[in-house]
Amino acid sequence: MDFGQGLAPPSAARLLANGNGESRHWTGIGRLNDLPGNRQCMGTLLDTRAPGGVARGPAYVLTAGHCVSKRNGVIVQDHPLQATITFNYFADTITERHRVAVRRAVWSSIQGRDLALLELDAPLQQLLDHDIAPLMMAAPAPAGSAVLVVGEASRPDIGLRLRACTEQDLPVLLQQPWLWRRLKSNDCRGVGEGVSGSPVLERASNRVIGVINSISGERVTSIPVGGLLDCFSDGRLDLDIAVCPLSPGFQLVQQSNAAFKRLYKLGDDDNGNPPPPSWNFAFTLDTQRYRYKATRDALACEDPDGYSGTLPAMGTVLINDPIGPETGWHFLCVVGVDSAEDLAWRGLLANALSIAVELLPAAAVPAPDMTVERLENGDLRVSWRTEPPDLQRYRVKKGSPEQTDCADSSGYRMLRHQQYVFKRAELPLKLCSQAEDIVKQRSAPREDLLEAGDQ
Repeated sequence: MDFGQGLAPPSAARLLANGNGESRHWTGIGRLNDLPGNRQCMGTLLDTRAPGGVARGPAYVLTAGHCVSKRNGVIVQDHPLQATITFNYFADTITERHRVAVRRAVWSSIQGRDLALLELDAPLQQLLDHDIAPLMMAAPAPAGSAVLVVGEASRPDIGLRLRACTEQDLPVLLQQPWLWRRLKSNDCRGVGEGVSGSPVLERASNRVIGVINSISGERVTSIPVGGLLDCFSDGRLDLDIAVCPLSPGFQLVQQSNAAFKRLYKLGDDDNGNPPPPSWNFAFTLDTQRYRYKATRDALACEDPDGYSGTLPAMGTVLINDPIGPETGWHFLCVVGVDSAEDLAWRGLLANALSIAVELLPAAAVPAPDMTVERLENGDLRVSWRTEPPDLQRYRVKKGSPEQTDCADSSGYRMLRHQQYVFKRAELPLKLCSQAEDIVKQRSAPREDLLEAGDQ
């Protein structure tokens, strides 16, 4: 069956109606409101019944993890959540929409995977009695598969819209400070803010195979959900099932540390050698011990090979190993454990925290990039341009042409504005500009004589 209504991918968004029951199979896709930070997301009611079975237990909604919490390193488990979800969310069913309160976030994470499972304050059978149709989940579709996205952005937020697109594999997506692994991407059009959490559906079966987590230009990314099938038993979500990839979880809180940086540029020390940077990653854990490893491949965080032995996690932990010396991306993988055997858990490495740092090659600081423009009233407007990381900021000073020495390091101040107007009455002046890169290496000073001109 083609649930895509004949749309050719990539299609424009089609506003859906359900006044005559024509979209009854999507009544379980709803708008989540009153989330932390006043975020708006979409969610999908899950069909947790065994084939041919009856509805047992509470109703569960699947959405994106960042809709619940954006704290990297913290996996939310069994946490009260005051929010609501509105089902039968179509443009022509405003008076027939059905709102249900969210009771708790059973599990939510934004590291490795961006998923959340919410328990509603209602049993699944009650929603079935209101003709709200839950959706089943399925394993990920292969690259090139035809998929659908059903959801609605927060603007115009009229009702559910249908989009037809094609799905591809995406090994890693980095959006600092978050890094997601083993994603999918598609070419769906017209996807905007507020559509996070919308289901990606297998076109031929209408089963949920992913959850929208990010929109970047023309690319829409999603998190596969196939593994969640192993987390339910008799209609209830059970994180203690050995094969459930959501467990075990751990709570890692990064400590404020000015020495930790996500971008380094190699510079020269006093002997003219590039000093190696270090991770300087400080954190606390809710587990007794931890393991870590550094790698050039973020996917290796899910491979047990190369991890350290179990190390004590008492108080604040500091990983201060050197980074490099190869330039490019480097990844630090961290998992909280309680014993040496914990790496055997299926879900632990899938939930590994990946910290990404980019190491840039050493390079000379470019000369100051600036222009001096004379205005009609005789004033001079000076504009400085930056191009991080090699041209990150400026240090400047000004004074009388006779008494100002640009080669003298004293008197320089950080430039706070990228543009400044010098009044004609205060000219002539000598203006000294010195460019600085991300590691605070400085260029030779540039000297400009600002003189008054004819009006």
